[in-house]
Amino acid sequence: MSHELDETTRAELQREIDENRRSERRLIPAAGIALLVIAVIIVVRVVFFS
Repeated sequence: MSHELDETTRAELQREIDENRRSERRLIPAAGIALLVIAVIIVVRVVFFS
């Protein structure tokens, strides 16, 4: 029994890896927006509730 991956399995894994990379790149702007929202909430709390 060979431990080498056959071509279809290798292609399937590569496709999945590429798909994951694309979704990870979308996370960066989402994280930026989340940080911006948190900053706005903190500013509003400091300005109006202190």
